[in-house]
Amino acid sequence: MKFPRIPVIPIILAVLVQAMAAHSAVLEFDIYYGIGFPDFSFSNAPLALSVYPWKNFGLSSGLEYSMRKKIKSHENVEASMNIIDNDGDDLVFKYHIDKYSEELSTQLLQIPVLLKFRSSYFYAGAGVKIGIPQNVKVNMSYKGLKTDGYLPELDAHLHDLPGLGFIVQQDSSYETKIKAKTLFMLALESGVRIKLNKNFALLFGAFADYALNKGFNRNLPNTVEWVEYINEASVNVSDGWKEWQPWSVGGVAKLSFIFGGKE
Repeated sequence: MKFPRIPVIPIILAVLVQAMAAHSAVLEFDIYYGIGFPDFSFSNAPLALSVYPWKNFGLSSGLEYSMRKKIKSHENVEASMNIIDNDGDDLVFKYHIDKYSEELSTQLLQIPVLLKFRSSYFYAGAGVKIGIPQNVKVNMSYKGLKTDGYLPELDAHLHDLPGLGFIVQQDSSYETKIKAKTLFMLALESGVRIKLNKNFALLFGAFADYALNKGFNRNLPNTVEWVEYINEASVNVSDGWKEWQPWSVGGVAKLSFIFGGKE
């Protein structure tokens, strides 16, 4: 899904400046933290500004930092593939992995643009978050990889042939960095407001976010691949993260500072 390039920040600033010029506008500064699943996410906003020029309705924006992580693990994985080798013979390639784990992690710098509603005891918001993924990477580890080959025409099983890639492999782990695209996420939030005094309030709520586009879309070989060269072959292992479209639901806690207008 492609999105047009819009000068989002200047538009947000222009709207906020106009709203602040209204005599009845209420300004609200938030510092907040949130935790979500199943894509584990930990979010915090060092500064979020909400402006309410229309009584209980307003606009919110700011800067948000989010750390996201997702883990896939499997045990006793087996697969069999039919391959034609360099000699034109049919080869059945089999592998077995006792256990492997893949951890996808990233940091996101996000700019939320939300329409908000609030009353004395309740608040709600909906909009989008524009996020720039930073340091996207996959950490993979596997144990007990065994490979096997079979030539049907010769009725021959291939074992313990390191030069042809058929051997019990050593346990291993590695890290792969991934180039990601800007994420546009639908964001919903709602909760309760606990007013402490004229200028401060605590907010506790629930949130849900869902990416409207994929952060990456990769063409990957099979998890375990047999690659033949001249008179030799090797076994390559890759992660299985072909695409990433994060979403999560969770809870959020905020401390708000309010001034201007009338509560």
